[in-house]
Amino acid sequence: MVAFDVDGTLTDATTWYGGYDIGWCQVYSVRDGEAMLRLRSCEVIMVPLSRNKTKAARTRMELLGCELRWLGVSDKPRAFAQICAHYGIPAEEILVIGDGPDDAETFALAGVGVAVADAHRTALAAADHVLSSKGGDRAIEELEAWLEETGRLADS
Repeated sequence: MVAFDVDGTLTDATTWYGGYDIGWCQVYSVRDGEAMLRLRSCEVIMVPLSRNKTKAARTRMELLGCELRWLGVSDKPRAFAQICAHYGIPAEEILVIGDGPDDAETFALAGVGVAVADAHRTALAAADHVLSSKGGDRAIEELEAWLEETGRLADS
């Protein structure tokens, strides 16, 4: 299982306001979406674990077939425990990827914590592995390659 942050991991942490009808907008990498779909095809459960409450994030996650229950959470460690319980997967079997101090807290609970290259210093210090990709710059695609190279992806 991979639990992932949205802002600063799937995006470059930039948002802009599209007006009342559209709300806050973000840019997502198509290649990261394709990597997520490939990981899902290898039976990797992909779960967003994010404070992001935007319609943009919800729509992107829906289109990728991800569970939406842990979008817009305020307490990531507590939400991480809920994910473990919901799926019946021990924390040490879950990889968490993110970029912020709240992700660093969750890295400590997970089996593997991965930070994007431009993560907050606390996330970089807490991570088991740091990607060379910045958030929003094909980080999930790099994660997929790393999982394959390290033998962590069963069907690679």
